[in-house]
Amino acid sequence: MTYFYPSSGKGATLLLGLLMLGAGATAQQKLYKKSDSTASAGNSEADQRLRGIAVQARDTIGYIPHSELLLRTGGAVSRVHMDEVRKLPYTSVNQMLLGRATGVDVRIPTNEPGKRSAAFVRGASGLLLKNGDLFGAQPVYMVDGMPLITDHSFAYDVQRFDFNRMGTEIDPLVFLNVNDIQRIEVLKDFGAAAKYGPLASNGVINIVTRGPRSGELQVEVNGYAGMSLKPAVNVINGRWERDFRLPFYDRYASREQYRSFPSYLADSTNSTYYGRADWDESYYRNGWNTGLQAAVSGGNRLASFRFSVGQASEQGVAEKTGLRRYNVNFGINVMPMRNLLWSTFISAAVANRDRAQTIRDRMGDEDYIFNLEKPPSSNKAGVDQYFRYLEKGIDKNRNASIRVLNTLQYTVGRYVKINSRFGIDHGQNYRDLFIPTTVSDGNNFVSNYDGLHRRLVFDNSVEITPLQAKGHQLSVTLGQNNQWDMWKYNYGRAYKGKSDYIQIYQPGNNDNKPGASHNLRLTANYRDRVKNNLASFYADIDYSLAGKYFFELYLRQDGSSNVSEAERWKLFPTLAAAWKISGEDFMKDSRVFSNLRLRASAGRVGKMFQDDYYKGGPVYNVEAGWEGSPNMPTYDAFPVLNAAYELGYISEGIGWAYTDQLNGGLDIGLLNDRLQVSLDVYTRQDKQLLIKMPAVAESGYSGIWKNGMDIANYGGELGIEANILNGKKFSWTTMLSASANKTKLLRLPDGKTDVRLGNRRFVVGKPVDKYWLLINDGIYQTDSEVPAGMTYQGLPMKAGDPKWRDVNGDNDINDNDRVITGTHNPAVQGGWGNTLRYGKLELNMLFSYAFGRKLLNKALADRFDFANNEGVDEIDGAKEFTYWTRPDGDLEAMPRYNPWSPVRAYQVEQTLFLEKASYVKLRSLSLTYNFAGPWMERNGLRQLRVFVTGNNLFTLTDYSGGDPEAFDYFGYDQGMYNWAQPKSFTLGFNLLFK
Repeated sequence: MTYFYPSSGKGATLLLGLLMLGAGATAQQKLYKKSDSTASAGNSEADQRLRGIAVQARDTIGYIPHSELLLRTGGAVSRVHMDEVRKLPYTSVNQMLLGRATGVDVRIPTNEPGKRSAAFVRGASGLLLKNGDLFGAQPVYMVDGMPLITDHSFAYDVQRFDFNRMGTEIDPLVFLNVNDIQRIEVLKDFGAAAKYGPLASNGVINIVTRGPRSGELQVEVNGYAGMSLKPAVNVINGRWERDFRLPFYDRYASREQYRSFPSYLADSTNSTYYGRADWDESYYRNGWNTGLQAAVSGGNRLASFRFSVGQASEQGVAEKTGLRRYNVNFGINVMPMRNLLWSTFISAAVANRDRAQTIRDRMGDEDYIFNLEKPPSSNKAGVDQYFRYLEKGIDKNRNASIRVLNTLQYTVGRYVKINSRFGIDHGQNYRDLFIPTTVSDGNNFVSNYDGLHRRLVFDNSVEITPLQAKGHQLSVTLGQNNQWDMWKYNYGRAYKGKSDYIQIYQPGNNDNKPGASHNLRLTANYRDRVKNNLASFYADIDYSLAGKYFFELYLRQDGSSNVSEAERWKLFPTLAAAWKISGEDFMKDSRVFSNLRLRASAGRVGKMFQDDYYKGGPVYNVEAGWEGSPNMPTYDAFPVLNAAYELGYISEGIGWAYTDQLNGGLDIGLLNDRLQVSLDVYTRQDKQLLIKMPAVAESGYSGIWKNGMDIANYGGELGIEANILNGKKFSWTTMLSASANKTKLLRLPDGKTDVRLGNRRFVVGKPVDKYWLLINDGIYQTDSEVPAGMTYQGLPMKAGDPKWRDVNGDNDINDNDRVITGTHNPAVQGGWGNTLRYGKLELNMLFSYAFGRKLLNKALADRFDFANNEGVDEIDGAKEFTYWTRPDGDLEAMPRYNPWSPVRAYQVEQTLFLEKASYVKLRSLSLTYNFAGPWMERNGLRQLRVFVTGNNLFTLTDYSGGDPEAFDYFGYDQGMYNWAQPKSFTLGFNLLFK
């Protein structure tokens, strides 16, 4: 496979060339007739053809709306104000949604540049037990009508640790440039999203980019530069840690435990740990962020185009992390004959990511636990040496994406349109990793990952509008859709090369060549591929009466290759209706209501299975690997075909899972729309979901996969926009959004009412997003305080142990005493935005908030649980440079349990570490100056504005840990592994030539 990744020099050259093109284009504007922006220059034949073509709505917005063929503007839709977002240095669509879109819960567990994040529309569908489950709970991202394909979870099957997916871990949305996006809409109910079929079951993020436009040649240039500020860190050294631990030793430690006091803390003359605590000076930095984008567009009704190029770079504030992206977009609209419209859009981008090299992540990449007896040094010299060693290694994370979309629309007479669309979304991820012996216990490591994902979409439809008279409008669309998805990867890894100069491993290559596999020992190769095909037939009947009553019936028959043959085809209907009350005669004279619209929709949409092995019942596979890895040796250390015990037993006849959703909405416009209110209430039920139920140990299977789990999400959403002041010199508009979502487990397979999976328990009738914890009631100060016979899972409890509540009263603390409580999903969340204009100045501010959220402070629990984490051969025992930071939290309020007690007193799954994590955050503040005056006209300028923005300026919260937004997907605050969003400041400009 050959890769082309332009360097920063090539990217700068490309941008410079476009700027020169723009300057030349400005000089050529005389070729265009300003009186008719659609006229062509000096071509009488073209002029005659143009006169015979009626102006259509698409000409006013400059391009054929790709989403027009599949979606009409109805249902529950939340829109992002892109004019404000373009002033912010965002490199991901999910960042743009935070606080701006109702009904969306965005999770960014780490702000490491370019790393994958997640979004949930109206709650998560299914149980989230591990990172692989996230992939099946994400909304589909539509870009100009093309559903993007993202990474698959199947790489987790050969991983030992569940925190980073194998490969580059790239955010699939990082390839989009914010200045190429025209609008972002969140389609939440099936009245708006059902036409996207099974992809829409988790919601739709509809992204429309700036397409070709008719008119004079126009050049735009957008740029910014800014800085992310390094965090303030309360650094410590070995003296602080020794003083922290000694009270526990003095009270609880035996002589043997005293003798096992860590050697790195025992010698106060050791400057490595007792010297200066200044590691942060090398670990953190101020990070530069830059972006530059330019575009040229123009044409007439027969042919128009838009071409843009851009680059963006973001330096992380820690560990030399960063992201560099280059993107090119080209779109063209052509009318080769009177009734035929042809639109083509091509987008290509590459992104190179410098990722964190934390000790934990490196152990995960290598599937190897280092010697953890001693942590890194607390001083700057130790950090500098560590990075000097890493510079002799390799960690290249390269990603490429190309998207091609072709759309044809042919009109037959007045009533018939034939639509055809073909799209390709292709992504390639490539990672080369080499870890030298100096940072890997004397054993070097090398790996190579080559991953690919590709989606093909082919959609054809006929739209008939037989009735358009006397207030009646009827439209009938019949069509078929095909979708072909494919994911695959080749991965190889090897250990113990002859020297650190051998940094290449070619998976599967056993040729006797220098630098190839034979120079390494303990090699392993993995290869996997998953395919998923979808075929669909649909009918859309859309009827409106008198411009006041709207009805739409959408029927879709879907067939999926991932469903068993007997259950492969299923019909999914959706019905939507709306009543424009303000159009009634009794409302025409209203001075209060300018708009009043009632909406309702009810529908069923299928859910796509991620994997292809559910369709045929029990499967057999090869499970081969090293001890401790997910795949185990089978017979005499040789892999053979056997039952998939690790995967689990797959039941016969697994059928479609699907989502039922009922939505009611009310849109209100008051005082000539100066106040607009949108209110939605909904209930969504995901039914027949797959779940791996526990199996009897004698079967050998890790579980049994079955249909039959139902989960409900229900809630409400409120959006308010108000034009409070609208004077000639001063104006003020405000926006307020609020979303609330609750969950409930409705059903389990085989009539079960209770299931325990890992550290979670799920009970029918209870929420599925809560923790399962022991309740703390204090500490047993003396043995006499311990109730007679009180045990923890059969172990006698003593003084210094937690006073955990014996819920069932059996005198034994165990899982039966854990309670379902707390949730990392907020009770209500949203944003409050304001825009104030005075003359040419504009001030924008956005606050985001979340109330009712609780987090488990795992970072604090791990610090107190030092006795069980010290020097153990487990990944939880890893200590990073950031270990030498004073722990966040109220240390004085923590009870001093016996850390050596066999009851594991400081285990995180207890209410002791459950904290309220509500917050209010000033997410962005921007000041803009819009230039105006005759001098702009003389210099060929249509728009010139400069802006300065600040991001994440302050947070109000009672949470004692870090940033209440920075936690993993399951509600655990892991400290340094959940990077908080840094404060940043940006200076930018938008320039538009006539």
